[in-house]
Amino acid sequence: MWYLFANSMNINIKKYLYDITCGIDFGTSNTTIAIANSVDGSITMVPLEGHHETIPSTIFFQSENSNPLFGRQAVNAYISREEGRFMRSFKRVLGTSLMNEGTIISGKQTQFETIIGPFVKHVKNKAELMADKEIHSVVAGRPVHFVDGNEKANQAAESQLKSIFSAAGFQDIRFQYEPIAAAFAHELAMDDKERLAVVMDIGGGTSDFTIMRLSGSSINKIDRQDDILANAGLRVGGNDFDRALSLACFMPLLGMGSLWGTKGLTFPSTAFFDLSELSKIQCMYTRKYKRDLAALISQSTNKTLTQRLQYIVEEELGHSLMASVEDSKINLSASEQTIADLSFIEAGLQSECSRSQFEDSLYANLVSIIDTINACVLQAGILADDISLVILTGGGTAMPIIQNLTRQLFPQAEIADANRLSSVGFGLACDARRTYLNNQTK
Repeated sequence: MWYLFANSMNINIKKYLYDITCGIDFGTSNTTIAIANSVDGSITMVPLEGHHETIPSTIFFQSENSNPLFGRQAVNAYISREEGRFMRSFKRVLGTSLMNEGTIISGKQTQFETIIGPFVKHVKNKAELMADKEIHSVVAGRPVHFVDGNEKANQAAESQLKSIFSAAGFQDIRFQYEPIAAAFAHELAMDDKERLAVVMDIGGGTSDFTIMRLSGSSINKIDRQDDILANAGLRVGGNDFDRALSLACFMPLLGMGSLWGTKGLTFPSTAFFDLSELSKIQCMYTRKYKRDLAALISQSTNKTLTQRLQYIVEEELGHSLMASVEDSKINLSASEQTIADLSFIEAGLQSECSRSQFEDSLYANLVSIIDTINACVLQAGILADDISLVILTGGGTAMPIIQNLTRQLFPQAEIADANRLSSVGFGLACDARRTYLNNQTK
């Protein structure tokens, strides 16, 4: 079923009219919000931190009685080694068992809805401050699949996200697939000639694809169901690329692949995978985890390496390590080689990474992405050569290997990749304007 609003099969639901509305792209790595005004139909990206239109999806809980910090403030507090709890990539928890299990914040078991809610409220408050009025309606972005191959979990994730937005103060909440929103944003600059486009949205947590007919004359159409030929997605994104790079170039410096015990076994890999997954790092800081890891390291045959691992966990430096990994990933988009300074772990310690090493580590992820794109094309009932436009959005599409892959898959298409970090939020506001506002000005 291909329908415009991911949470509604009835496009004739009563439309409530507002004088202002918004679109929110709550991302795994970064979040944006754009507001649409009924006076002139304008759409404006909201500066969320200084002049930045993006805010990292991060939270830092300073102490039991302090308000949390968000975005770059949260990152800076963590880097400064302030006492508290740092969290990022919490969108990936939606639809999983962790949503019900929660985590420990300031010594208390806390549900993730309670953790994520203040972040969404913070973003909403920024938009209302700029607009100088309350905003009651929103079109929120969502991936095609929160969880691969589990429709029940996908429905649960959307329901959880809707509850979070409701708790933040939104009264009217609708969802839109993120790649469709990016298509809407791009459509604003198009002429009336219809083009067959594929949107490739590779974000921090997911990769999503939409094949859609686009035209400048279609901007104000309420029902776009017939224009959407196919949607597909998978739970692979920038965080998975970071994990692959971490395991290939960083974890061997901490003992991954070294020997363990008296029988010449390989050191157990669980800790290395946990340390390379942003959503699991905080789970390593419990007393039990630290105790169990110390017991493993006591039987390591190369303690020079594995004691670095122990130091990272004991000093709770996991996010600092993954920040170095992410920086290396970004650097490798511009350079063939990069060196990461890991002196915060051990004086003089460095990790040398090459683009070829990184790209080799991505093999399984890239195969999954290619298979999903091909399935989307097949489902649309077209040929790849029929695509005349590829719209790239999301930070992952800046990687050279993704750019090259795109040209190979769609050799006849024009590639558009401007505003890759803000196009989804802007497009969601376009959709919100079309849905909630009486003024349909282009």
